[in-house]
Amino acid sequence: MDADFSAHLKAAMRRMPSAVSIITTRHPETAQPMGLVASAVIPVTMDPPSMLVSINRSSSAHATIVTAGGFCVNLLSVAQHPLVKLFSSGALRDRRFADDIWEERCDLPGLRDATASIACKVRHSISFGTHDLFIGEVTGIMLNDDTEPLAWVEGGLARIVAFEPGS
Repeated sequence: MDADFSAHLKAAMRRMPSAVSIITTRHPETAQPMGLVASAVIPVTMDPPSMLVSINRSSSAHATIVTAGGFCVNLLSVAQHPLVKLFSSGALRDRRFADDIWEERCDLPGLRDATASIACKVRHSISFGTHDLFIGEVTGIMLNDDTEPLAWVEGGLARIVAFEPGS
């Protein structure tokens, strides 16, 4: 593949705002929680309610998602922006679940005070390139109306501000 094509696609995707989420799971035998920051998260259908996450196979959480058969999409709020660095650095892996900000959501680590936490059971996976796409059927949802969603835009963190068209 043309390197320029990949670079241009990456530049184009940086211009597409997306939610910042932490995907969590728990190893079924050791009960150890695992997680990673992800931007490739989308709803698939409302019937049945389902979500898709794209996870690099080299990610430390990938094998645990496969083994556990489930994941939780935790949509971050602006106030939770420090978690992005914590979950993006392998050197900080042992501190990711140290704080008392986590609670059980359908047997998965859910982020207390997240904008939303969506627990899913893996129903299908597809391998493509360096990633696996996991389609999960939603098994539980927690909503928090008192938060401001965090987004990725142009490779950085951003606030999402609603506006009235024409104003």
